[in-house]
Amino acid sequence: MPFSPPDEDLVAKVKRGNAIAYDTLMKRHERLVAKAVCDVVGDLSAVEDLMQEVFMKVFRKVHLYDPNMGRFTVWLVTVARREAINYLRRRKRQPTVSLDATSTPEGFSPLDRPSEQVSKKEVWAKVVAAIEGLAEPARTVLRKRMLEDKSFDDIARILKRPLDTVKTIYYRNTEALRKKLAIPGL
Repeated sequence: MPFSPPDEDLVAKVKRGNAIAYDTLMKRHERLVAKAVCDVVGDLSAVEDLMQEVFMKVFRKVHLYDPNMGRFTVWLVTVARREAINYLRRRKRQPTVSLDATSTPEGFSPLDRPSEQVSKKEVWAKVVAAIEGLAEPARTVLRKRMLEDKSFDDIARILKRPLDTVKTIYYRNTEALRKKLAIPGL
């Protein structure tokens, strides 16, 4: 097994401009950052973009990290959470338009090109059918979260499973459904 230097040694190299050390840190902690971001925003589709923003910010601000103040992973998660909170604040300030407000009585958005018009009811029916086709406990987790709008805490309590397990089941299966059905933002 090859030697893997501690985070603090890699950070010192990054501070001196070593791109390989930066790549090593990124790869080592990408799951940690993804989890920290996802816990805050709860939107899997935003996680990848936010991870890139977090790692770019870390690269620009690495000189602010002081190993005497704590472990690098704690600093990294703090940066990730703050970036995710800032994302939510920016999103809140942007005016949003409901899909219902833009739809016509036929269920199409006037923004769609005719070749892309699909009724929201048809899309939703596909999602519901796909959820019903899942094995347990994924079916129950997605049904409770997406159809009944239950919180992760409620679902964990109902299923008597750890909260992190419920979230993992949800995010893995929504990503699989998103790919299978080709529905962005599911």
